[in-house]
Amino acid sequence: MPDDNRQMAAAGKFLLGLAVFFSVISFALWLIPLKAVELFFAAPVLEALKLFGFSGSIDAANEPVRIILDASAIPIAISYLCTGLMEIAIIASAVLASFGISLQKRIVGVAAGILAIIIFNFIRILASVLIILWFGLDIGGFSHDLLFRIFLFIVIAGFYFAWMKWAEK
Repeated sequence: MPDDNRQMAAAGKFLLGLAVFFSVISFALWLIPLKAVELFFAAPVLEALKLFGFSGSIDAANEPVRIILDASAIPIAISYLCTGLMEIAIIASAVLASFGISLQKRIVGVAAGILAIIIFNFIRILASVLIILWFGLDIGGFSHDLLFRIFLFIVIAGFYFAWMKWAEK
């Protein structure tokens, strides 16, 4: 029974830490101008699209930032959910709330998690746009929703699992 109590206390400490860290990190990320984060993804996505033969421009006058492609009548909006800010807050909070791991490994985990989310998010946005351009809006909309959900699960859960395996060594 004492082991059960310790496990319950550790789980409670993790959940409380997760909630506190998520609140603090979400607030800190809210201080970053959203348009700047949207541009951070829109600009390299547009450059990558040029490698596939698509040209266009970025409309940063409105919110959300839009990629205007010459080959499409429909602009590609890069909104808050496209930025990965929520995923960054979740993964950073989970890593920081893993109190049984050294602070140094948690800091490395946060930095690696942010980098992983940025890379995978860029790939997800680019893939979604290319699917829309190549296969149309119906398939593109479905694949966008699917990629978004897969991205959430695989990147957050997958990264956390891999990080925990590394950190516990």
